[in-house]
Amino acid sequence: MALTLEQLNAADLATAASLLDGLYEHSPWIAEAALAQRPFRSLAQIKYAMAQVLDKAPVQAKLDLIRAHPELAGKAMETNTLTAESTNEQNKAGLTRCTPEELEHIRKLNAEYGKRFGFPFILAVRGPRGAGLAKAEIIETFERRLHNHPDFELGEALRNIHRIAEIRLNDKFGYTPELGNDVWDWQEKLAQHSDPGYAEKGQLTVTYLTDAHRACAQRISHWMRDCGFDEVEIDAVGNVVGRYKAATDDAKTLLTGSHYDTVRNGGKYDGRLGIFVPMACVRELHRQGKRLPFHIEVVGFAEEEGQRYKATFLGSGALIGDFRQEWLEQKDADGITLREAMQHAGLCIDDIPKLQRDPARYLGFIEVHIEQGPVLNELDIPLGIVTSINGSARYICEMIGMA
Repeated sequence: MALTLEQLNAADLATAASLLDGLYEHSPWIAEAALAQRPFRSLAQIKYAMAQVLDKAPVQAKLDLIRAHPELAGKAMETNTLTAESTNEQNKAGLTRCTPEELEHIRKLNAEYGKRFGFPFILAVRGPRGAGLAKAEIIETFERRLHNHPDFELGEALRNIHRIAEIRLNDKFGYTPELGNDVWDWQEKLAQHSDPGYAEKGQLTVTYLTDAHRACAQRISHWMRDCGFDEVEIDAVGNVVGRYKAATDDAKTLLTGSHYDTVRNGGKYDGRLGIFVPMACVRELHRQGKRLPFHIEVVGFAEEEGQRYKATFLGSGALIGDFRQEWLEQKDADGITLREAMQHAGLCIDDIPKLQRDPARYLGFIEVHIEQGPVLNELDIPLGIVTSINGSARYICEMIGMA
């Protein structure tokens, strides 16, 4: 039977610790320390409490935790001495069914990695959906991370350990992150659209007003309608804008969103996560028939990366009245002007000045954004709400006086 928050919160310390046993490999001290923060209101609070315990621990304790983990497809697996949790994870990833050639290659990688870093390679092999990564993907990741800087790899090991603990905690509570899975699926489906020359190589590149870019806009707009937004439009610069109305018409608006164009051979989640997370929130509000005391406006900014034209931040710039007419005469590598591209896409250039927002009508701007490295963590900058970054968030923050 699945564990409940009520059971965990009501149990004495020893019992509660036993209920959370096995989350961090051979390291019960993390869960035990986190239990001091009871009562927990959600699984997210438990996960955060444990992450904070480990973050404040000395370096040696972190190294001991990493070294408590078995090697992938290593001696512990061969001798059946893995913990039940590790056995389940390596089995789901197919590591218990390696060919002799695969085993030999993984053994060599284990030896090289251990010699270079002094601890075993850690990877959350159950993957983003908990069903298990493909062996080829595991080996490819193993080979890539061998070249990381030791300090960076220490951070990668700890991040993967937290992910392993998260999956194990979800299992204990019988919890499936359905909204997260939906956000993941949206991103995977949107990544099917890529510009010619890159799509054939399996690379993601979506530049302003190409066929792939316009297909992305259509998909996002359709998904917004399915989520229950009251108004959805593709505006005069190609931004996809969804509005979910407040309980009263005269309420102010919370603005959120991010960009859906990409750099060349870019990532699936950069920018797009900031569109899909608020979409999922609106869908849940709509399902429950709830209205907030403020309007929600989600904008999929059409352009930020400056990959096709030298003009950048066309989407967010238009919202603060910073779209320059001289940009329209810029040409791409094929000699197509920005004006021609916009006209071909059916955008009404004359309407661009009408896109400027009135700061007095907005509460603020929030952008959910995936951190693309350990920099913010190492600087101890709060994550979750990005309030001062370059690009669309900076533009909008200046517009509403947050920056």
